[in-house]
Amino acid sequence: MIDILHQFATGPGFPVAVLVCGAVIVVTEAARASRRALWGDLFTEDFDE
Repeated sequence: MIDILHQFATGPGFPVAVLVCGAVIVVTEAARASRRALWGDLFTEDFDE
């Protein structure tokens, strides 16, 4: 089992997995922020205007 983990960590799959995890985190946070910033006023009822 340690040998499999060592092969994964030293092979080309590990950097790709780190980049994919980082991209998922960035996309998730950007989607959460843009939903509040860009789409928040469309779904709130604003009767003052």
